[in-house]
Amino acid sequence: MTTDTVRASGPDRISMVESMARKTKEEAEKTRCQLLDAAEQLFWERGVIRTSLEDIARHAGLTRGALYWHFDNKVDLFNGMCDRAFPPFEHMMAELMNPACTPGLNPAQRLWRHSNGVLRLVMDEPRIARVIGIINLRCEYVGEMEQSHVMDRCWLQEKLGNMRQVLAEADSAGLLRPEVDPVSAAASLHAMIFGLICNWLFNPDVYDLSCCPEKFLTPFFVGLFLQDSWLPPR
Repeated sequence: MTTDTVRASGPDRISMVESMARKTKEEAEKTRCQLLDAAEQLFWERGVIRTSLEDIARHAGLTRGALYWHFDNKVDLFNGMCDRAFPPFEHMMAELMNPACTPGLNPAQRLWRHSNGVLRLVMDEPRIARVIGIINLRCEYVGEMEQSHVMDRCWLQEKLGNMRQVLAEADSAGLLRPEVDPVSAAASLHAMIFGLICNWLFNPDVYDLSCCPEKFLTPFFVGLFLQDSWLPPR
């Protein structure tokens, strides 16, 4: 505590202590972000297994002690990196599942909007694209990495369950082609979007996903839904 803080009294002292606490919190968050930024860059460039915590601390311009103040180990750091990137996807899924968020859209249109939004998000946000690339192309889930969040299959089951629900709503509304099974369609749509993203990250020259992602989804939606029921209203 500084001399000025000791001399202050009453409301002045409380205000000064609160200001110091707020500054300390901001500095801690800045340090944490530096470490996450460094981890993202090195994990993408070298792979998760080949990147040490010492490498990350050095790249961030910090000590290993500073790193261990924020993260227990590499898995904890990896999880923090994933947790920082995932909220936009969670927000988009919440919008998909709540018709009130997209008034005037039927279930097929909501699913079209969501699927396009996922691809657009990856194309427009380099950090999110990099984290997805790390998760799927730069990490072996063996040893300590078996404890990472992405090894928890619950999130995948939840996402597939949500997509099945929306497709079932479309079926009940008479929008789905009669030969289409909502369960199989949900799995196929997820696999297609996942494959498009991973193949593009692995080799961007294979196809230009950033130009017009809608054209990659259109053939699938034509095969799922009757007429143009999935197209957004004009």
